[in-house]
Amino acid sequence: MQNYKTIAKTGSHEKDIKKSRFIAHIAQTFSEAEANEFIKKIREQESGATHNCTAFIVLENVKIERMSDDGEPSGTAGSPILNVLQQQDLQNVTVVVTRYFGGIKLGAGGLIRAYSSTTAEAVKEIGLVENRIQQGYELTIPYHMFDKFDNYARKENINLENKQFTSDVQCEIYLDVTNAEESVQNIKDLFQNQIIIKETDKTYKQVPVEAN
Repeated sequence: MQNYKTIAKTGSHEKDIKKSRFIAHIAQTFSEAEANEFIKKIREQESGATHNCTAFIVLENVKIERMSDDGEPSGTAGSPILNVLQQQDLQNVTVVVTRYFGGIKLGAGGLIRAYSSTTAEAVKEIGLVENRIQQGYELTIPYHMFDKFDNYARKENINLENKQFTSDVQCEIYLDVTNAEESVQNIKDLFQNQIIIKETDKTYKQVPVEAN
């Protein structure tokens, strides 16, 4: 597991360039099979388009990168799309840029700019997240300490998940693996070891980030 940036959600962005319509469709995909399934879906959805050019980067034990010009001149579509993903250092993302030809040829340079700008604008519009590795913990908190702990968690930007109010308050928290042990020790010290903390599984949690 490692931290990585990806697209925040599935989305699309459309622009007109010299009467041609360019539509960038983007989705999170977690395997080559998922990437190919998304590409197939968009190609069926946009079956009347002149071109459906693609690129994806997925982490499946190793990094897998693929691209397709789908009939556009070699190097003018798939490569510019992939370059945008690489420049943003994105993982687990697939892009299909659909083109409906408007009758005016753009030339090689124009095509490269069109496919790259449509992709870059889509990434910026839809937004990015960083998937950070988090260590999970189950907490059992005495009722008389819950308000104090809740205030502490808010100040430390720790989300309390799956809260249950029984004989005590039970909840789950997730901490960045880089400082999880230190954070747990701080909680133990601050609350005099009266909060029971049980380590659970590591998982990814999404944090918004700015596009480059």
